[in-house]
Order: sequence, then structure tokens, then C-alpha cells
Amino acid sequence: MRKRTGILAIMLFTGCLLAGTSKFSVTQTAAANQPTIYTALPKPSDTYYRPFNKALRHFDSQLAKQDPNNVLTITKQPLAHRTSNFTYDDIWLRDVAPVITTKMVKFRYSPNYLKKADRHYLDQRFRTWLNREKFNYQTSDLVLDGGNLIWNNSDTVILTTHVFTDNPNWSRTEIIKELKTKLAVNHVIFIPTEPGDVLGHADGMVKFITARKLYISDFSGNQKLVKKIEQLIRKQLPSAKFVLLPSAYTSKGQYDTKIASAKGLYVNMLETPKTIYVPHYGLKTDAKVLKIIKQQTTKKVVPINVAQISTTGGSVHCLTWDVPAKFKPDKS
Repeated sequence: MRKRTGILAIMLFTGCLLAGTSKFSVTQTAAANQPTIYTALPKPSDTYYRPFNKALRHFDSQLAKQDPNNVLTITKQPLAHRTSNFTYDDIWLRDVAPVITTKMVKFRYSPNYLKKADRHYLDQRFRTWLNREKFNYQTSDLVLDGGNLIWNNSDTVILTTHVFTDNPNWSRTEIIKELKTKLAVNHVIFIPTEPGDVLGHADGMVKFITARKLYISDFSGNQKLVKKIEQLIRKQLPSAKFVLLPSAYTSKGQYDTKIASAKGLYVNMLETPKTIYVPHYGLKTDAKVLKIIKQQTTKKVVPINVAQISTTGGSVHCLTWDVPAKFKPDKS
């Protein structure tokens, strides 16, 4: 009886090990099929971002808490979640990183709101990291910030007319052709830049909910701009529908005199296959916006505190770069 019990115990123990291994394998597989969300944390000695080091760490930890297996911060600083042992000296990954549709394309990062030496350095530094990580991407000579392109997960991209300012030697026809060819889309829609926005980014103005339904900012009550953008989009997408998203913009605490604060702008959210990360500013409008977004999705909606960081000119979408599983680098 003792021997049988011993054998039974071994069988049970082995079964538990196999079951545990199986669960671990399933978890790993599930994680591998999810996108990786990248962020960046400059070194603590960086004079420009030094006042925000703690807030940036908190931002990263909020994301990692929701998806610990798929959040990775580009930094040499020790963190509780995954890091890439590399220093990138800026936090706005969306703008410098490749644009992803059904293709991954690295455009030139050379915005006119940065000094020439700074834009060249940041662009080359990020390319160095991309190549070190063995990302497989195409390139384009078109100057384009990633934050100035919104894709509908199908056939359409939206940009602001700021792309013409950044590419004075390109004609409108050439820009459209380049975007359609490189990104494999049928529609390229240009909308006006928001008054006062030197960055000229579309990701603070509109966001696709479905292929033909979009959030559009209320632009602090600028109904003329709302109507103009809706008309431009419907010109190419006649069946497009819009959900007006309130804003509560405030310039209070703006960090950079040249770059407007993004505090109170909610369109700049990050969406993954399972979760929508919505900017949270500690403002009264936060709750109203969350309610609207929850009505438009079955996904998990997570508020992310960016109250302090947003005063530097960007929010959740600007601070991240989400890479679908099929574009993850093969390091084998």
C-alpha cells in the first residue's frame, strides 16, 4: 500500500509539473502573439527631461502592470519590467519609430521644430537601436513624424498638411504616391493642422475606432475645424461616422515655451488588440471621456496618468510605439 501510494504521489506530482509547464507554455505563447509596447527613459543626467524622470518611470510601470510580458523600455536604468540595455535621449518614440500598417516603414525623422543637429542625432541613434535589435523594415526619404499618421487598420491613412512643410521638395502627388506604395493603402487624407500646434500631428486630432468610424477632438469648441475635418475625411470615405471626444486643454504648467502642452487632450490614446490606454490628467473631463470610450468598445479601457508628462507636449500615443507580433525582430 505504501509503494502504491508512493507511485500515485509521483504520478500526481508529475502530472502537476506537466500541467504547470503547459500553463506556462500557453501563457508564453499568448504573450508572444501580443504586440510589444516600447517606451523610452533617457538617462537621469539628461537636463531637459530630468524633472520628469519619476513621472516617466511611473508611466512605464503603469503600462507594465497591465501587460508585464509585453512592455519594454529602452533604457540602461534598472526597472522592475523588461528593458533594452540602450540609451535613447528622447521620450517621443512614436515620432522617430517606423510607421506600421501592413508594412513597417522608417521615414526620415527631421522635423522643422527641432534643431538640425538634434533631429539628425535622434534619427541616427534610433536607427542604431533598430538595427541592433534586428528589426526588419523598409525605408523612405520622406520626412514624416510617426505621430502625424493615423491608420484605420485597413486601407486609409490620415495626416496633417504639416507633411508638406517638412517636405518642400516633394509635390503633393509624389507624397501621396510614396505613402500609398510604401504603406499599401488606397486612401491618403490630409487634414489641416490644429492652430497653435507647431508639431502638426494628426494623432492629437483624430483616431480610428473602426475602418469607417473615428473619434474626433472637439478642439476646445472649435466647431469650424471639426466640420472642416469631417468634410475632408468624408470626401474620400463617404460613409465615415464620427464620435466627438471632449477636450479640456489647459496651458497651465506648460514646460516648453515653444511646444504647447498636451494636457487635456484625450484622442492621443494607445490601442492594442485587447486594451485601450486612455490619457488621465486628473481633470473633471477624465470620467466623461472614459464613459464615451467604453460605449464604443468591448476592449478593456485603462486610464493612464500622464498629468505631468503631458505638459511637455505629448500624451500616451506619443510616448509609445506598439509593434504587432508579426513585426517583432527574429533574434534566433
